[in-house]
Amino acid sequence: MEIRGILIQKLGESSGTSEKTGMPWKNAEFLVEIPGNYTRKINFKVRDGQYNLIKRFEELVGKTVDVSFEIDAHEHNGRWFNEVRAWGIVEYRPEQKTAGEAVEESKKDEPFADLNQGNDDLPY
Repeated sequence: MEIRGILIQKLGESSGTSEKTGMPWKNAEFLVEIPGNYTRKINFKVRDGQYNLIKRFEELVGKTVDVSFEIDAHEHNGRWFNEVRAWGIVEYRPEQKTAGEAVEESKKDEPFADLNQGNDDLPY
């Protein structure tokens, strides 16, 4: 899914080490305001990874952006919670590609990207 709004602020950051893998992880939360008759705000969780996504969000605070995201639910102590996870962001320009198109375009530059075309269930 994608949504356009103003990235108004970074809310916080957390980090740690995975109990399963022993690898470090880092998350941040950002607030995006959706203009309209009734202004809405969405809190996005951003997981840092190979694309340095947290830094990309930090650089765009105060700007109109297109955010690509997914919504997932998880259970904790018998209660269910929704999580809105952003996986792509681009500054909005009317002539520019959306965040999802930009991520797909960047994947084309990866070596051997065409070899796995249409085989998303394969581990390589």
